Amino acid sequence: MKKTYHEKITKEAIASLVSNRALEVIVTANLGQDALRFQIGHDHFHYDSNAFARGDAYLESQHALIQSGMSQGEPLAAWQAFGRLSHAAHDFYAHSNYVALWLARQNGANPNPEDIEPLDHGILASPALRSGKPHVFDLLLYLNSLPSSWLKLVPEDSHLAMNIDGPERLHFKYAFSAAVKRTRIEFKRVVEFLPADLVRVFTDLQPD
Repeated sequence: MKKTYHEKITKEAIASLVSNRALEVIVTANLGQDALRFQIGHDHFHYDSNAFARGDAYLESQHALIQSGMSQGEPLAAWQAFGRLSHAAHDFYAHSNYVALWLARQNGANPNPEDIEPLDHGILASPALRSGKPHVFDLLLYLNSLPSSWLKLVPEDSHLAMNIDGPERLHFKYAFSAAVKRTRIEFKRVVEFLPADLVRVFTDLQPD
């Protein structure tokens, strides 16, 4: 997912649920996952190369960091962990064929993007679920060094061919909507596992 959409998704999902200070930290940590040093050898940060089990484990590790950060009185660390977690959750929909598989299950209907189910267990367990593999072309594109004439050479299973990172790609609205819903699900999970006093600290909202 392009950085501008990671930010928009995050804000649409939780801007009303946390303070501006917390939201800024969460968004910054989310966008930090797309640093150049994380583009190679960190498939689980982005659910690339069919790294679904490792991606899921990464989300769990960030949930654990949120809980430990809050129990140790370090909400900043918890906010950063949620930012990293949300980035991976967004990329699951943008970098895999989850959306295509979900649409294929709609019996020819043309559902609204807002109707997408972000955790369809049949799809999550399907052997047909796959995600794109990073390629040298991705790095060249990241560095703005890829001539458009080279795009026809991109392998079909590459990230560049499969990604739904922006509105120029087919079904982007579905990926965007699924990512918003998933971010809210993960946020709800965080607050459900925190005592009420720590929920107030995590959200950083002043009581009415």
